[in-house]
Order: sequence, then C-alpha cells, then structure tokens
Amino acid sequence: MNKPITNASVTRWLLLLQEFNITIIIKPRKYNLVADFLSRLVHTGDNAPVTNDFLDENLFTISTYTPWYVDVANCLVTRKFPQNLSSREKQRIIQLSANYMWHEDYLYGTRPNLVIRRCVREDEMQYILKVRHNELCGGNFTEKRTTYKVLQSRYYWPTI
Repeated sequence: MNKPITNASVTRWLLLLQEFNITIIIKPRKYNLVADFLSRLVHTGDNAPVTNDFLDENLFTISTYTPWYVDVANCLVTRKFPQNLSSREKQRIIQLSANYMWHEDYLYGTRPNLVIRRCVREDEMQYILKVRHNELCGGNFTEKRTTYKVLQSRYYWPTI
C-alpha cells in the first residue's frame, strides 16, 4: 500500500484490497517451496493435470473421524463399552454386534440376505458415491440406482 502506483491494474487491486483489514506478509522464496514450485510451472496451453511432484515437500492433512460403528467395533475387538452407557444401551450394542465381524482393521456387516459388506466411515462415503457415479457405466441415475451400485460393490453405511 505504501508503494507508488505504477499502472491501472495495480490501482484496481489497491482499491479492491482497501475494503479489507488485511496484513500482507512477504515470505522469502526459500521458505515457501510450494508457491515457488507452482510459480515455475510452464503452461503448455493444454489442459493437462498438474502433477503433485513438490520439491521435497510433503503435504499432510490431519483429521479425526469417529466412525458411526465405533461402539460395535470396540465391542467386537476389545469386549469393552464406553463407561457412560446404560445397561440397555450395552445390550443394544451386543445385539447389533451379532450382525458384524471385525477382520483386518475393517468392520464387515451381514444383512438378512447374508451378503457381507464393508462398513464405511463418514469420510469415505462421498468418495465411494463419486466413484460409483463417475465410472464407465455411471451417470445421472436415480438415487435408488446409485444406492444399488454402492451396495453391489459391497459397501454399507446406515444412511445409504
């Protein structure tokens, strides 16, 4: 903001940014490897996807999800319940766990038709729906058809 105005585009940006209470901090290039990498990409004119080859940088995301089936899984694996549950809730979890099994870090459920399906966490649901919708024979089917395709792929969650 303190620099002299050099052209019309800088003036437009200054006017736009004056509406906001912001502080711009300049980060030297050697400490901002991802932005430096992105600024050096050569645009070839085609719409090829950008590769994720960052310069010795690792991008991580940390998220915690408590799956909808956590009580059933704990009952099957450790035979323990949360301390705040009533005896009626514990009995309900025991009855529910009769339809589930734990195998190699995944919970599988069986339904009355005896088809075994992997129980899916909330963070996986959107991805599975997207894959089933965008596959070769996918498309804009009704929600019943998409549900059928997910169930046919042997996935399950209660709100499906």
